[in-house]
Formats: sequence, C-alpha cells, structure tokens
Amino acid sequence: MCIALITTALSATPTKAYGEELVMDWRFYRRLAQCETGANVNHSTKSYTGMFGIARGTWQRWSNRSSAAGLTALEQARVVDNIAFEGHWSRGVYKHPVGPWGWGVVKSNCMGLQQLLCQSRHRLVQRWKRNCK
Repeated sequence: MCIALITTALSATPTKAYGEELVMDWRFYRRLAQCETGANVNHSTKSYTGMFGIARGTWQRWSNRSSAAGLTALEQARVVDNIAFEGHWSRGVYKHPVGPWGWGVVKSNCMGLQQLLCQSRHRLVQRWKRNCK
C-alpha cells in the first residue's frame, strides 16, 4: 500500500530536466560559461563575477546581489536570462533585456553559440537572432 502511494505521488509530480525552465537549451549556458571562464562556477576577479564572466556592476543591477558567490550554475544562468532575454525588476523599475550580444564570445561564435541562438524557437529569443539562415 505505501509503495503504491509513493509511486503514484512520484508519477503525478512533473519532473523537469536540469535547466528546463531557462529560456535557452542548457547547452547554450554550458558553452557560454566554458568560453567565458572555463565553466568555473566560483570565478571571481576585481571586475567580473560568476561562471558567465559578468561585470560586477552588471551583475548587481540584474540580480540585486553584489556577486555570484554561493550561487549554483542554474541560479547564475537565471541571471543570464534576465540580462539577455527576460528583463528584470529592480526597486520598482523594469529593466529591459539587453540581449545576448554583450558577451564577446557570442559575437565571436565561440563553440557555436550563434547557431544555438538561431535554433531556438523561444519567443524571447526571436528578436535577438542575427544572420540566421
């Protein structure tokens, strides 16, 4: 009886793949991080924070935190989404997304990042596609 209840409860709970709630496929974030910092989740310099190599001032404006310290890869990827695709509320003011092209590694197409943008069918990515065939 207990096993049947547990099985029913588990099958009734929808499961998501890692990063599924993000705008882009997880491959985009993995490659972006690899190109920026070697995917070092604890990356920290005087000017940049986090595995995506985000400038500290930008990080603070788009996450309401002073740095990426202590955040998981998924939590940091959500900040990427705020910056690039979704926008962000800060102190009652909405900041519009600035797009993914602020990362030099996207501009240079490191590890095929531009192709991943072109392949995305997500409505928030459509306006940022450039030179897609």
